Amino acid sequence: MSASSALLQTHNVFASSLSPQIRGVAFGQSHRIAVRVHIDGFDVPATLQVLGETHGLLELKPGSCPQGSGKVSLALTFVQGLRRPAVPVRLSASWLPNTPASLIVDLLGQRPECLAQQPRQAGRALPASARSPVFFNRRLMVQVGHLSPLAGELRIVQQDPGVMPGMDLLLQFNCRWSGPCAVKVQVLEVYEWQDRRTCYFRVLDSASSKAVALMLLCQRDDFTFDSLPAGLRKGSAIDRLISVSIVENARDLEQVLDCRLAANRHYGRLGEVADAQSLWDDFDPFAIQVSARLGRKCVGAGRVVINEGHRERCEIEVSTPLPSWLWDGGFVEMSRVAIKPEYSGHRVMLALLRELGRITLFLRCRYIVLDAIEVLVPIYTRLGAQCLPITKQHPYSGERVHIMYFDVGQLLASLDRGLPHWLYVFGPTIEHSITPQTVRDVAATFQVPAAHLHVKRSLARALKKILG
Repeated sequence: MSASSALLQTHNVFASSLSPQIRGVAFGQSHRIAVRVHIDGFDVPATLQVLGETHGLLELKPGSCPQGSGKVSLALTFVQGLRRPAVPVRLSASWLPNTPASLIVDLLGQRPECLAQQPRQAGRALPASARSPVFFNRRLMVQVGHLSPLAGELRIVQQDPGVMPGMDLLLQFNCRWSGPCAVKVQVLEVYEWQDRRTCYFRVLDSASSKAVALMLLCQRDDFTFDSLPAGLRKGSAIDRLISVSIVENARDLEQVLDCRLAANRHYGRLGEVADAQSLWDDFDPFAIQVSARLGRKCVGAGRVVINEGHRERCEIEVSTPLPSWLWDGGFVEMSRVAIKPEYSGHRVMLALLRELGRITLFLRCRYIVLDAIEVLVPIYTRLGAQCLPITKQHPYSGERVHIMYFDVGQLLASLDRGLPHWLYVFGPTIEHSITPQTVRDVAATFQVPAAHLHVKRSLARALKKILG
């Protein structure tokens, strides 16, 4: 028979022509796997041979421990692992009669009860590839269903080369938003679930746990800042995942309005509002809407209302007249800044302010006008805002709010004790929006010395390098 004709045989014919020894090697990839076994107080080297999908033959080193009988519980550790010291798993086995130092190990277990108690995550399986030192350089395609920074469940979507309890796997994800993610896990249970071979695993180290948490933050709606490990909640790793963009389609605008409603409800406002789209007001058509996102999730929003000198397009002017010098100099109005409560306490607000500042600088407006509740006044003051001697009522709650403004020209040129705070928030905006070639034009527009603007731009670049 020629080599080409042999390749044309059907799978069943080919399988039936294989000897048992070849079939054993093909199933287990490495038919004899080095392990260590802790049994009856003895810690001994052994080899594990895969007999099928449900059982394996464990051969202990002769004379290393006394022969037993019946069923026994043992702790198994694979010599080829991803973590040192290796982490053992407990399995049930049975001594083989009349066979020295040999046991039959049960490889197929039960699905853990903790998974049944978790909410079903239909349609949320994450594709990944899996590697193991035991498989040499082979790659296994899997789908990960339940997943947390500590544990998860995966299903094997191709021929199983012999995944067993206790085996370490390197799962490699490629999330669209958080990028490549490598996670070291250890299989704890292998079982049949919904007619598919499935594995329950635990995450092996803190680096993998953090990688999973950052990926889930962009992937799962129910995974929020409160779900993160404590060490990540104030870390800079989250900042790199937050993206801010101008809203350009109806779907993103609906998410902005949902965010606006959720944020106000957190403060006891708009409890009677059932439809977030009813929050679209008379000033939204003249505004640039901004959305802060984690993956596909909108976690914060705000807007810049452009009045172009029309007083009826300014929400504050409708409630209380603004000074004439603001209208003469030209301004935009920053309003409806909202953050979903489960994502507050981090740097979503920082990302929003930077984008709103960038838009204002692009529009070359001298002033930014806003209203602020009492608790936010000190924060805006540290960033360079000043209070006007007028107040108005909050449009949703009726509470008194202060009218404040940023003098963009003055802030671009001044060097004072508030400089560090200002540079931290708006420094990236300057470095991004003002190039060396446009410094003179910007300085002329805002009527400030070009030398001062050069200094501030240089400081912004230096701070960016320091903070990474």
